[in-house]
Amino acid sequence: MSRAEQIGEEIIRMIESGNSVDSVKVSLGLSTDEWYRFASKAYNVYLNRDKKKRKEDEFKAHTLCTTNEQIDEILDLNNTLADYALLMPILSTMGDFMQLKILIGTLPSSESRIIELIGKITMHPKIRVMQKKGRFEKLEHFKIFTKLIDAATLSYYRTNFISCYLTLLPIVEGTIIRWMGYSETETKPEFEEIRKFFKNSFLRQPCPRNVLFFNIYIKACDKILNEHFYKPTSNGNSYANFNRHVASHILNDNQFATKENCIRLFVLIDIMTEIYLYETKSIDHRFNLTNEEMADEIELLATTMIGNCKKSPEHELLGTSINDLM
Repeated sequence: MSRAEQIGEEIIRMIESGNSVDSVKVSLGLSTDEWYRFASKAYNVYLNRDKKKRKEDEFKAHTLCTTNEQIDEILDLNNTLADYALLMPILSTMGDFMQLKILIGTLPSSESRIIELIGKITMHPKIRVMQKKGRFEKLEHFKIFTKLIDAATLSYYRTNFISCYLTLLPIVEGTIIRWMGYSETETKPEFEEIRKFFKNSFLRQPCPRNVLFFNIYIKACDKILNEHFYKPTSNGNSYANFNRHVASHILNDNQFATKENCIRLFVLIDIMTEIYLYETKSIDHRFNLTNEEMADEIELLATTMIGNCKKSPEHELLGTSINDLM
């Protein structure tokens, strides 16, 4: 066993024994460069160990789990979807996965049907309320943006996709910067640090919970950020103009604040909450929500949607209609 493997195993042992990542770094006396190398090794060892365990679980009686082969298929699916700045929603069922798997076989002609399916999963009023009450209101670095997300959600249901998109857009970077540990009184981190935030997640947590799905989500988010959201405009246009810089500076005349791009942002932010839960090993408060806690807000959002059956200022001025939500 190499020195890197030995230290990687020791990192895993210490974290599994209840030590914090910061205390592990101090105890092992590792420099920044050494931590990068050994934390990366620990993450890969931890990932492969979980793959092996899952393989064993597949043959156990009365044990139901997503197989390694299915996980590889989800990785491939998300990799293809990410070419279109899309991701499989976190609350997708196996049936949804199978539908998406069929649809990606006929891309690009099936793109609109894929977005329709992803939108129906992601933008259902019950899902939005579950995310708000179970995650956005509870999770550090997300809770400060709850009202902005409320405003964006209401704008979406009123078919004001321009307001929805421009309201959600800064939340991605604002959350990442806070997640990195920066406060409003400090100098903003370097752009490269932000761009590589998900790729370098092992530096913050080499042993995340549910590491196989964690790996799926960080790879997908890394691709979305680097090939679309943060893609330098000097390197060409991002897919569907899904790009922070384009929206911030209105750099071209093409549409960017579209319904489709609103869905892309909601999916991305939802997946960021999933990564945060696995990385920090936090409680998922969605599982404790009752129907009574959610009922009023679900009704409120449903009523807002139904309001589009009548002619509205958004329909008149923005050229939208109830059909945009169907």
